[in-house]
Amino acid sequence: MLITNEVSGNEVSGNPVALSTKELFFLAGILGSDRLLGVEDPFAGYLADEIAEEWEKAKDSLLEKGYLTCGSTDNELTMLSEVFARVAIAGFAERACWIRYEHDEETFEGYLHVTNEKVIEVARGGENGDIYRLRELGNVEQTSISLVDRMKWRTDSLSDLPALLLSRRKFNELYKQSGAMDLEQLSNELFKSTGDIEASWALAKSLKNKISEGELQLSIWNEEGWESQGAAFIVGPSMNWLIRMSLRDEEDWLVATPATRRQLQDMLLLWLEEPPEREERG
Repeated sequence: MLITNEVSGNEVSGNPVALSTKELFFLAGILGSDRLLGVEDPFAGYLADEIAEEWEKAKDSLLEKGYLTCGSTDNELTMLSEVFARVAIAGFAERACWIRYEHDEETFEGYLHVTNEKVIEVARGGENGDIYRLRELGNVEQTSISLVDRMKWRTDSLSDLPALLLSRRKFNELYKQSGAMDLEQLSNELFKSTGDIEASWALAKSLKNKISEGELQLSIWNEEGWESQGAAFIVGPSMNWLIRMSLRDEEDWLVATPATRRQLQDMLLLWLEEPPEREERG
């Protein structure tokens, strides 16, 4: 039996919950979840008796950390309420967003697991990459605002240029080669694909002088698996670019759109919030 434990003066609240891969799988497993996004099964290939032994080690480690305590019997465990809430959302939320971004101050990669009331960030760390830190970010609106800040989107971005449509494969090729090309070469190559000289120059300038860049991938659980859609972004000296593309191998399109900080924030809200009709059906 597993019950949660409300702890007064909870020392976990507001701080990340740090779990090894095996500890995270143990807690998700006793809660009944088997679909942790972005976390490889640490017990793959283990025999049944080996798994049982590793589970005992994980349980002992969690007891030592104070995330679990023993109940009145050996079969009863009590989990700190904050640990319970974060692992439950990570293991059962039907909306998740993988995020990667990089700028001078920070490089980040992790998952957001989303309910309308709480968003839990799960990011990998530790010397060997075997520690997952689970952090509460607030609700969807608070998270959308903080993400735009963290990704260093400009507040004064120009947005009166048209969107550019081009081949996803061609853009990826130019992105990889952009460091070795001068601004005029890169702009000309983009112009050949888009036909817009002014917007191509602006995008080339942002590619050559990136302040921040990253990717996002929204996944929604539909009882059969995860359905995903993706976007990327580039922040240049004077502009933000939002890049939408197909994730299907058979489709080869990409749209690069000048975007404001508010437009990205609204897109994140649209992605992360559960549609009202779905809430009513639930």
